Amino acid sequence: MKRIKRPVTPLEDFEKALKVINLSKSEYELIDYIRYTGVFSQPMVIKDLRIKSKPPVFSVLCEICRKIGTHIPKHFAAVRDWSIKISEHGIRWDGDLICSKVVNIDGDPLTPEAGTCLYDYLCVHKELFTGFD
Repeated sequence: MKRIKRPVTPLEDFEKALKVINLSKSEYELIDYIRYTGVFSQPMVIKDLRIKSKPPVFSVLCEICRKIGTHIPKHFAAVRDWSIKISEHGIRWDGDLICSKVVNIDGDPLTPEAGTCLYDYLCVHKELFTGFD
């Protein structure tokens, strides 16, 4: 399987966008959690942040990414194109701006559909990870 290079998010532009998009407290907490934790699943986020399961965390994440994307439109468009190319079904996922699916050593995604785990696991992009700060 050919690896398709991911558009790396310009950290300075990302941070500027976060400051101007007026996220709610819970949306900021979600982004901070993801960036600090690195690898996560929806049940982990719900448990750790003590939030409701509806709306789904991954849907909320997409909404946040769209807000950020309005401030870095060229990069967001490139991420969306990349997202379609890496999707098994040719469908974009706006959450790919911040994180993407995790794969095991064999290249299989960590998803229930792939038979590799109980929940979908995602990983924040390296340049956005803050766990060592």
